[in-house]
Amino acid sequence: MKAINRKTLQWLLLSLMLFIGIVFLLLLWNVTSTTTVGESDLIGYWSATYLFHNGQNPYDPKLLDFVQHVQMQTGLNYTIMAWNPPFLFVFLLPLAWLPFSTAKFAMLLMNLIIVLAASLMLSRLYLPTGNMRLTLIYLLLAISLPQVISGLYMGQVTFFVFLGLVSSMALIKKGQWFWAGAVLVLTSIKPHMAILAVIYLLIHMAQHRQYKGWLGLISASIVCVLILFAFRFSWIHDLLGETAIAPVNWATPTIGGLLSYLHISEYGRYLIVLLLPLPFLLARYQATVSMEFSVALLTLVTVPTTFFGWSYDQTILLIPIAMIFNLTSRLNNKSFNFWLAMTITAAIALNYWQRLLNTNDVYYFWVPLFWCLIFGLTWYLHSTKSKTHD
Repeated sequence: MKAINRKTLQWLLLSLMLFIGIVFLLLLWNVTSTTTVGESDLIGYWSATYLFHNGQNPYDPKLLDFVQHVQMQTGLNYTIMAWNPPFLFVFLLPLAWLPFSTAKFAMLLMNLIIVLAASLMLSRLYLPTGNMRLTLIYLLLAISLPQVISGLYMGQVTFFVFLGLVSSMALIKKGQWFWAGAVLVLTSIKPHMAILAVIYLLIHMAQHRQYKGWLGLISASIVCVLILFAFRFSWIHDLLGETAIAPVNWATPTIGGLLSYLHISEYGRYLIVLLLPLPFLLARYQATVSMEFSVALLTLVTVPTTFFGWSYDQTILLIPIAMIFNLTSRLNNKSFNFWLAMTITAAIALNYWQRLLNTNDVYYFWVPLFWCLIFGLTWYLHSTKSKTHD
């Protein structure tokens, strides 16, 4: 009798989860089909991928203008370009077979799944095993982070870069080196947001003599190149033409972007070049500095120092934020944790307030600097505690 009741309960729970899932999908479809949620940046990505799918130049402004204003009837008085490297079109190719309204729904759903899946992987990589309360708090923070919400709203592809870094670390921990290298190809969509972490992971693979990771990345890249040639043989010429007209003077929320916006200097955009030795330095001391800590630190310093990066690209800060959760959990200082939680809550509230005011994107430069400060403080306190115990 007990076995029957238990089985019945399992079926009821499964049915309830299925019902909730269906209701959620219907609500999500209604939102995407009746509002502009998930639309703005996806217009550029989808129209460029649509052109690529049809063997046309995805970087041609005139062709993009025709698709967006005549075929898609966006009603915009400007054309949205997709300045990303061409591997983007390979990853978004399945969306080109769908009408834009359906593609928008699929992209939003996919981004939601990526955020949740990558955040769960991060919780397993960084958070204490079995601490469900801490894991739940981290997941709630991840899904409610202003950068994540804005990225979902705009139909951004930064989540692919986020997934590439996180899944590579998770696969390395499982010893699946080939696939750990293969998934790094996802970072090619916005390589400037992950360059330091990718360099470190490749060095990490070489130090462990796991060249299967390098082979995985090379193999995935070759597959992407073959697909590019299959759909558009002159894609290299298209790319060279795009790099000639792509704007590089965007005022984005980075240190270089802020210096440029204030007309102080244009050289600040190349600050990240000075940090290129850092992955090699961290890899040299891998016996004392873990892979998780190194990737978190490198991601953290990349966001404010890279060539350019929009506020929604700050989504990848979820990696160093997971490291902060790890450090605070080991401090075991309830008073400090309380005030830290209050400080983070206030910072997130300020971030939302900025978005409600629709401020210039460059004014979000303080966000990665804030997390740098929190990261440094928690790391310092943890190091001090460790030395005291020693």
